[in-house]
Amino acid sequence: MTLNVEIVDGRGGGAKARCTTRGELVINRFAYSTPYTATAAVINTAYNFVGPISAKQFVVTDILLYANKNVGAGDASVQVYEATSATETTVSKAVLDIEMLKQTSRDLTGLNLIISEGKWLNIKTDDNTIFATVMGYYVPV
Repeated sequence: MTLNVEIVDGRGGGAKARCTTRGELVINRFAYSTPYTATAAVINTAYNFVGPISAKQFVVTDILLYANKNVGAGDASVQVYEATSATETTVSKAVLDIEMLKQTSRDLTGLNLIISEGKWLNIKTDDNTIFATVMGYYVPV
């Protein structure tokens, strides 16, 4: 004998537990990550990873950065940030703000950072060139 069972939000919100098309019960990540790349080749210029989608927020799962041989002796200040447009260099909210030496990499994996609704995710640097990949997925608001 089989039972048709639903797992429902106990807080009264009516949300139901979900299963993927592969039959996996979603208990942690909502989706699989998609990579988005940008190359910050001009200093103090915004480079966009992802933009907003109506009624969704972007979840960052990984940030991979590489400072190539063109980075000078003074290091490169790199900012990954939320912004109000794809070309905006003003930081609305910093996601990552680090210094990188020439020919070094920074790999931040296993993250679970949510980007504010309606915001773009950009990168900028004060010394060229930074190769960047952000991985993540969109979730409903």
